[in-house]
Amino acid sequence: MQKINASDLTFLNMDRPTNLMVVNGLTWFDEEPDWDAVRVVLQERLIDRFPVLHRRPAKVGGSWVWEDDPEFDLDRHVRQVTLGGSGDLAAAQEYVSTRISQPLDKEHPLWEMDILGGLAGEGDQPKAIILSRFHHSLADGIRLVQLLLSLFDMAPGATPPVVGRSNSGKGTLSTAVGVSKQLAGNVVDFVGGMGSAAVSAVSRVPAQVANAPKQVVSLGRDAFEQGFDFRIDPTRLTDAVSGVASEDNQLVNSWRSASRLALAGTRPDLIGDGAPGIDKRVSWVTGLEVAQVKAVGAAHGATINDVLLAVVSRALSAYVEEKGRDLVDDVSWLVPISLKPIDMNLPTDLGNFFAMVLFPMPLGVPDDDALMSEIRSRMTRTKNSAEAMMVFGLQRVVAEAPDAVGVGVTEFVANKTVGVLTNVPGPRAPMYLAGTEVTGVLGWVPTAADQTLGICIFSYNGQVSIGISADAQMMPDPGRLAELMKEEFAALAG
Repeated sequence: MQKINASDLTFLNMDRPTNLMVVNGLTWFDEEPDWDAVRVVLQERLIDRFPVLHRRPAKVGGSWVWEDDPEFDLDRHVRQVTLGGSGDLAAAQEYVSTRISQPLDKEHPLWEMDILGGLAGEGDQPKAIILSRFHHSLADGIRLVQLLLSLFDMAPGATPPVVGRSNSGKGTLSTAVGVSKQLAGNVVDFVGGMGSAAVSAVSRVPAQVANAPKQVVSLGRDAFEQGFDFRIDPTRLTDAVSGVASEDNQLVNSWRSASRLALAGTRPDLIGDGAPGIDKRVSWVTGLEVAQVKAVGAAHGATINDVLLAVVSRALSAYVEEKGRDLVDDVSWLVPISLKPIDMNLPTDLGNFFAMVLFPMPLGVPDDDALMSEIRSRMTRTKNSAEAMMVFGLQRVVAEAPDAVGVGVTEFVANKTVGVLTNVPGPRAPMYLAGTEVTGVLGWVPTAADQTLGICIFSYNGQVSIGISADAQMMPDPGRLAELMKEEFAALAG
């Protein structure tokens, strides 16, 4: 029996029928593995090594704990499924869409794996697929990727894989918690209807962060005189004021980030009206070559990340325009950032150690160089700030707060964004499960509150895959967004 720490418990409390806190992943193969051998690997490398995978959440004496499931049965968690019908990729996507809409059984350990057979395996389509589902309370996304990769073997002589990026060196936790307590107070006030208190949040951030240079204030005054209505969108003033400082100015960038966290409004209804429902839809893009992405980046003086985010921006802009909806200048995403150094030697208790930062993605920018430059500038400012540590501190404050406060703060932040966006660099060399080569890996990130869209970019063995998950009411056709991503990348590469 092990007490569930406050950060992990937060994700249990955040579960909704409309947005489940489950990290879903897909692994596929060109040849069907020996499934009996796969089960042996699962037992030895997962169940025997990580106790939480045979434990369930339970409340004992007023505290939540992980307790051993007396009825643990590997067959309950690992099931073989034969796809009906044509067995093509469309059938697989339909099956996955149905499964990720279903909650995990909290009477048993919070994970599942579906082994999908019966696929046609024609052309570039897979012969077999494993759908993995792990509750976010078990671990953060990077650790869950590492958990999955721990099942695989490397080719002889291959370099051990390094997965993801770390932001562990930015800021200090003590400062973050101090700032976050003040920020959380403002957020709670706002959630309670005291908007004026939230508007004053920046002034309550430590003076050394909020004290921008005089010339910056002057620029903000000039911008105001030019007619910007900052009362409608106060973050425009923050962006204008901070824009004169260098992109690596941590002081100004931290002030900018804190302002956006407190003052940014609710995200626009870009892709649909109303609130999310229970049913989700998925699609995915495969086969983008890392070498080609690098070549596009080199042609524009951009990184791989700049190029891929530009593809998402272009595709989303085109999708919104196709639907006849109003296109805005930018839309915010939550982007997860690991706060611990990346290490494949996972601790046996797993757990969550990450923060979510706000990334305002520019939309509708026609010029390739201008789009990638703006994306790079915004990401650079976020990386060179204390935002990740401030948000982690805020998460810790929320985790210790009463459930109602925690839910309110979480929804306040999440509803500023359309969804969750992540880009995870994965292994560069092929890996093997029970002797069978893994052809590809991708995933879908969980969304929260009223978020409607999740996009996960993952690279493996020279290929980039993009997983798209969407609320079925708000975006019933994520496959169209996937098609637009392929088209936009082809145009950039063209």
